[in-house]
Amino acid sequence: MRPDAIPVRPLASHVTLPPDTVTALFGKTATLRSNARVALVRGGREVARVAVQAGADLAILLDQTDAVDGAVRIQGPTGATAPTTPTSVRSRLVLPDGLRRAWGMGDRATLALGPLALAVDVAKGADVIAEVERAVWLGAGRPETARWLPGFELASEPEAEIDDGTVRIDRRVVTETDVRQARTAHRRIRLTPGQIVTPAARSLAREWNVFED
Repeated sequence: MRPDAIPVRPLASHVTLPPDTVTALFGKTATLRSNARVALVRGGREVARVAVQAGADLAILLDQTDAVDGAVRIQGPTGATAPTTPTSVRSRLVLPDGLRRAWGMGDRATLALGPLALAVDVAKGADVIAEVERAVWLGAGRPETARWLPGFELASEPEAEIDDGTVRIDRRVVTETDVRQARTAHRRIRLTPGQIVTPAARSLAREWNVFED
């Protein structure tokens, strides 16, 4: 496997259900189908509908597109769970130990993902795969492969001042790349008077609600 052609798997929101919870949500004789989905309910209102998979422990993993604040109930056709706090899906690079040593890679790596540079954790696994948050994958143009950038580290505050979760771009022109990078970092952009925003950046920021009001 070459470090310039790492397969990418988009990570969508999903819920892992142990057998007793499957029974509670779907009925005593139910088996999980590959297309099964459940509703996430907060305050009596459905806030997301996500795929499910079988597992040993109950877990709710949400991508940025489905992110919610606080605990939610998992609602199925025949029942619901007690409130459970979701965990955010996070991008990572999965590698076998042998290949990780051969590449000389540490616990963190920087990947080129389409037009984005993405800093991710490196985890042990049987296969080589870049698991990427679906929202980030979509923002990068749905790439099929990623490329490792050895020796390249993303600064925590590149070209911008971080202030209470807001990015201020220290350049006159704000580009589409700035919007994508802010989205990747889970931040919003605060524009300054007289700053120019390219049409592509403005369209993307409006779609993702990246600009601070």
